[in-house]
Amino acid sequence: MEMKSATSSNKVNKDEQVDQHIVPKPRWLEVFLKESFFGSCKAHRRKRNELNRYCINCNVSACGHCVSSDRHVDHKILKVHRYVYKDVVSLSAMEEHIDCSEIQPYKCNKQLVISPNPLPYSGPAQLDDEETCNICSRKLTEPDLYRYCSISCKVKAVQRKADDSAPPFILIQSPEEIQEETSKSQNERTSEPQPEETSEPQSLRKRKRKGIPHRAPFF
Repeated sequence: MEMKSATSSNKVNKDEQVDQHIVPKPRWLEVFLKESFFGSCKAHRRKRNELNRYCINCNVSACGHCVSSDRHVDHKILKVHRYVYKDVVSLSAMEEHIDCSEIQPYKCNKQLVISPNPLPYSGPAQLDDEETCNICSRKLTEPDLYRYCSISCKVKAVQRKADDSAPPFILIQSPEEIQEETSKSQNERTSEPQPEETSEPQSLRKRKRKGIPHRAPFF
């Protein structure tokens, strides 16, 4: 009976150890990876109203008219591009929010971009394991330099983190600070009136975001 109890205790301790190494992804990133882009914005029924932005503070997709409004002033905005009919984001822009190392970039309109989710692959079915993404087994163009084909694949790898040597995500702010900003933005959004469809388009905000980002590890 004592042996059974000891075995159960060891199992619990082992499970607790495993749980400690499960790395939850930031809430905004979880929503971003599931979001659909390039549809029409329902709040702005006029030209150039495609949903090709993502507000990290509000956890919503947005159009150019949305992000130029007072509602998103000083919010963290990601711009989404199209590459082979799939959504991609600027590597330099995403690096401000998470650690993008080991994610394979692509060239789109003379800039480096990375894909939120795996891109389609139409090559041979059988590939050498050393030439493929560690998670989804899609082909990597430079397997010597990169291990993942997309952000979502690295997310899965980080969540499977087996020990402290695995690379963590790096966030500008702590999860508590991001949650506080998100709650504040949601309260502001519910208290403001919806934009009128007949209003004139406003110019995109050109001033730089305030403050200097300070990176902190996210475990």
